[in-house]
Amino acid sequence: MNMESAASAKQFIEVANEVGSGSLGLNRAGELAGKGEDGDIKFTFEYLGFLFAVRAAASEQRTNVRFHANLGNMPYTGESAERRRDAMNILWFAAAKLGGRVRMTPEQRILLTEEFWLDEPLTPTALMTCAAKLLLKAKPYLELLIAVVSPPARVADGVPESID
Repeated sequence: MNMESAASAKQFIEVANEVGSGSLGLNRAGELAGKGEDGDIKFTFEYLGFLFAVRAAASEQRTNVRFHANLGNMPYTGESAERRRDAMNILWFAAAKLGGRVRMTPEQRILLTEEFWLDEPLTPTALMTCAAKLLLKAKPYLELLIAVVSPPARVADGVPESID
């Protein structure tokens, strides 16, 4: 765990102890999540070794939640032609099922993007609901990608590139 993550976890524990069993409230949740000067809530999380960034903004009674996920880099043919072929097949099926939300950049980075528009105020429950919906749809493809692509969080933690 890096120092920034440790500091965030410590702050969360301190606030949880202050609040006890009471409600955390949106203002305090926004403070912990990284509410920016623009009022947007921004946070990141890791799921199955993949890194997700979330930005949520509210205007009146409408909420916009955007997810961006770095799913790692496409294996080069020289590393493993079979892994590259498998990754391309997984991406093709994921793009077909999830729409144009899964794509590969010119730098060979695999990205997943999703945007939700909700006709309700921005609340922690709304944020978690959107995250759960996205993860439930993407989970089968993420689990398949783990076998052929090195998830960025695993690489950052020093886990070897190849999972084979």
